[in-house]
Amino acid sequence: MNQVGSLAPVKRISEKVSVQTPEQIQFEFELAGVSARMMAYLLDLLIRAGIISVVSTILVLTTSWASEGLSAGLVLILAFVVEWGYNTLLEWRFNGVTPGKKALGIRVVRTDGVSIDFVRSAMRNFLRAADIFPFFYAAGVLTMFFTGTQRRLGDLAADTMVIREKRSPLRELPPLPSNLVEIPTGALMQLGIRDRDLTIIDEFFRRRHLFSEDRADEIAAVLGDPVAKKLKIEGEDPELVLAGMLVAGNEVRSSWYGRSTATSIPGTAGGAR
Repeated sequence: MNQVGSLAPVKRISEKVSVQTPEQIQFEFELAGVSARMMAYLLDLLIRAGIISVVSTILVLTTSWASEGLSAGLVLILAFVVEWGYNTLLEWRFNGVTPGKKALGIRVVRTDGVSIDFVRSAMRNFLRAADIFPFFYAAGVLTMFFTGTQRRLGDLAADTMVIREKRSPLRELPPLPSNLVEIPTGALMQLGIRDRDLTIIDEFFRRRHLFSEDRADEIAAVLGDPVAKKLKIEGEDPELVLAGMLVAGNEVRSSWYGRSTATSIPGTAGGAR
């Protein structure tokens, strides 16, 4: 009886990706699939359509008396600005999140887990024109499938990825100094402090007893001095500054758009491993 040869394994689409920081802390991200991204796109599409409909109506009513051509031209400009600028500006200003993405629990980040900047946001959204070709994101979906990375053409060009966010409660804070420096939560957001930064600080305090005093002071200075300088509190103990950052960071994470990446403080889903 002839033995049937085994088929070569089919390449599966990757669902998770690990990123290791220079501090040797590893984060694991769960990639968002086609269905979640498409639903987020449709929700954002409805919002964009509503914006264009309302504003274009106002434009027509206020400019049609001058020229019908002027009204039509302004509406076309409006449609272009909203279609291209909506995702670009929101993803840039709100750390990779739009209302549609927020509703589906997904976020755009760089492939190293860091928040995207304006250039990357503009690039990935500008290339939607290529992903849509020849109809309804066919090129983008095929790219996600055949590369096995869940990344469309715009993501590949901008070096970005779309990840799922799982908001689990934070584990208890590690032992902290009682006389920590109080830092306003708004200051952390203005400085661009990310969950990854807070995770490093969290791990520092959890492993504080393993370091010599000199080594602990050195690490605290490397992590805390740049922030202290920006906050104009250079005279404070860096370790007390870090403790204040960690406490304030826990409060920031409860805000609607507060998180700069999809990672969590260690011990939560999607956090450091």
